[in-house]
Amino acid sequence: MHLSRRGTAAIAAIIVTAGCTAAVLAQQAGGAGTGSLSELTSEIRQLRFAVEQSTRTQTEAQALGIFLSAQQSRILQVTTRLDVARKEAEAMAQQSTDHANHVAAIEAQLARVTDPGERLALEDRARGLKLEIKAVASREQQARAREGEIFQAYQQEEARWNDLIARLQQIIQR
Repeated sequence: MHLSRRGTAAIAAIIVTAGCTAAVLAQQAGGAGTGSLSELTSEIRQLRFAVEQSTRTQTEAQALGIFLSAQQSRILQVTTRLDVARKEAEAMAQQSTDHANHVAAIEAQLARVTDPGERLALEDRARGLKLEIKAVASREQQARAREGEIFQAYQQEEARWNDLIARLQQIIQR
């Protein structure tokens, strides 16, 4: 089998054409692959950003959870102190009322007593109770002042609590 020069040239031309066609097709396929690779890289970057954002959000939420727990403890402490102060003020008011009622009873009894010794004893008792009423009124005023201060502290702690809740809600809504 002898091929002529023309046949050999034709075969060579076919092989070169096939090779060029294959090269062009490979470049086109590679170009599409590069586009897919850039899209994949973009998606991976977006995914990484989303994971980082989620991690930051989770960390912030955990920190706020700790702050909320501590704030709840502070509110509980202030509430307990406020309850004690209110009970103390109410006890002072009740004691003052009891003493005033006792003085009124003594004064009513004085109107009926004719014995000078008994009358003197009742008058001394009434004066002592009146002094005690003044002392109790002063202690009640101090207790009410403490109650007011503690109530202000309670309002501040409650405002901090509400602020933390609002921040947590903002994190959740992101």
